[in-house]
Amino acid sequence: MVFYEDMHPGRKVVGPSIVVDKAEMVAFATIWDPFPFHIDEEAGNAAFGGLTAPGIYVLALKQRLIHQLPEQGAVIASLGYDEVRFHEPVRPGDTLTLVREWLTRRASKSKGDRGIVTVRVSLINQTGTTVMSYVDILLVRRRECAGHAGT
Repeated sequence: MVFYEDMHPGRKVVGPSIVVDKAEMVAFATIWDPFPFHIDEEAGNAAFGGLTAPGIYVLALKQRLIHQLPEQGAVIASLGYDEVRFHEPVRPGDTLTLVREWLTRRASKSKGDRGIVTVRVSLINQTGTTVMSYVDILLVRRRECAGHAGT
């Protein structure tokens, strides 16, 4: 378990990867975001040179990768996403790798058993290009009580 005390600003963690499955992507898009360039090859080619994944699908893949991390965070809740960006299209066959970078942390002022951490979450494709990123504000458990070492 990764606690508040383990989330040091400046630390970057590279997580697991996933290959974007065309059939799964199109099935998802057909239900949740049926723009033609997500589900029809011809429309995708005309608009963007190929099929592109819906942003909500990219976020779902990111969440799948977070749950595949060998050590789970002691997260109580996400307090919200900021700066959500889809930098480049995600396409069938792309290999996406999860990267997390801890940005800031502070102990909770009202509850000593938790802290607030900001983390930049990114998906990087097989060419090293960032395709999606956002800043997540997390409420996380502390291993130690407030006032002890590690704060």
